[in-house]
Amino acid sequence: MSIQITKLNFSYPESNANLFEDFSLQIAEGWTCVAGSNGSGKSTLLKLIAGILQPDGGKISCGNASAKSGAVGGTAGDALYCAQETAEPPENLYTAFWSDDNEARKFFSRLCVTEEMLERYETLSGGEKKRIQIACALAERPAVLLLDEPTNHLDAKTARMICEALGDFGGTGIIVSHDRAFADSLCSRTIYLYNEAAAFAGGRDCVAFDSYPCGLTKALELRQAAGQKSRGEWERLNAKAAAERGRSAALEAQNQKAKARLSKKSIDSRDHDAQAKIDAARISGKDRSTGDAKARLETQIRQTESERDSVKKALRRKEGFALSQSDYSKPLAVDETVLEAGSYKMKIKRMEIKRGTKIALTGENGAGKSLFVRHVISLLEKAGRANEVLYLPQEISDAQRDAIFCELEGLEESERGEVLSTLYRLGSEPERLEGLKRGDNLSPGELRKLMIALAVQKPLSLLVLDEPTNHMDITSVVALENALAALDCAMIVVSHDKAFLQKVCNASFVAERDGGSGELKLM
Repeated sequence: MSIQITKLNFSYPESNANLFEDFSLQIAEGWTCVAGSNGSGKSTLLKLIAGILQPDGGKISCGNASAKSGAVGGTAGDALYCAQETAEPPENLYTAFWSDDNEARKFFSRLCVTEEMLERYETLSGGEKKRIQIACALAERPAVLLLDEPTNHLDAKTARMICEALGDFGGTGIIVSHDRAFADSLCSRTIYLYNEAAAFAGGRDCVAFDSYPCGLTKALELRQAAGQKSRGEWERLNAKAAAERGRSAALEAQNQKAKARLSKKSIDSRDHDAQAKIDAARISGKDRSTGDAKARLETQIRQTESERDSVKKALRRKEGFALSQSDYSKPLAVDETVLEAGSYKMKIKRMEIKRGTKIALTGENGAGKSLFVRHVISLLEKAGRANEVLYLPQEISDAQRDAIFCELEGLEESERGEVLSTLYRLGSEPERLEGLKRGDNLSPGELRKLMIALAVQKPLSLLVLDEPTNHMDITSVVALENALAALDCAMIVVSHDKAFLQKVCNASFVAERDGGSGELKLM
């Protein structure tokens, strides 16, 4: 079942502008990834297709079901939407799990969902809840399945399990994801949404899209190459037009000299010979050649400028951290020891974390990654170097949020400007940067970027990032990985995003657990 979107119009009541305006798109069967920056309408598009939101105009068709202006986009059973959040159990959890339909129940078996997990849903991990949510969705066997950031907080094993289960889905699937490895494994097409005004010079203030017949990683590469090509072509034509205007100005100067030579104002009225020569020159038209050449050049200039203006010039934004190098260079020695958490024991070997060492820390949930991170931070604290480390947790508490804004409010104007500049380089939009204060309702992704922007203004020995890409859009993920790759302080990055780790890190450790014992191994 394909999805056909025709001249879609939609805006939120509190907005003064349309999010979607005459937006038309066709999505074929199979899996498609929808990517783009925060605010580009990814989740909104999925909710419109599912019928959770109603379009202001246009039509959305899912097979035989359709949503016209003011109607629900799709009927029950046609399209099913799985939100990022999993706090509440799915409505069909018990009926699907205890169904007599073996086809429905097989998804629970495949995703390792047990009866015992159903009884303690509230205490399950985020990955376990996500497995249940996906199993319940697949058990419904919808024609269209819509998944919003399905891999947030998942370890590699759980993400792989979910990806394999979704691979057998035979309908039309759409995922919103920044996880390039997951999207590449599942999707053969990518739709990239963007605000046209923010992406191109002279663009409209509404959502547009580019479509790519490939996975997310390749689509991002193609998009970057296309942006560079459009900027290069616009700059080439602009330089050509400037050169032509320069030649036109030179011809104009020659033309003015010619006019001066043909003027009789400075000639004595009694000098008949000189007047006769000027009359002869005027009749011959020899000095009109510069004027004719200038007229032809003016036509060429208009053609060149018209060609230049027809090119969609992709806007370029700066990336990275505009910072001085770290002042700290003393390495941290981590001795061989056994770390304990309850009955669990994890062995670690001696290592030295020095300036420029960027460690990728991976492993299944519960294997001891956080245990190792806490140990390293405690070593710095015991050495009186607590001010040299920043720990960015997976989830930012209300108390941490207040502390972040308190620090921002206490900055000098120049320091605040540097923080806002770094936020912009990390993919935040200017309108979200103005007037930041403690009461602002920033998203978790924006809060993470603000915390990083504040931290890198001062010298660091160690930056510890726990799942830094969670809640971030793909634009911010790519900007952050480019910035971190260029940063010179030592890092420990806990992440399941393989592409992110490959770009940022130069060393790799994996925490492996076998029952009550485990070990941190160098990869």
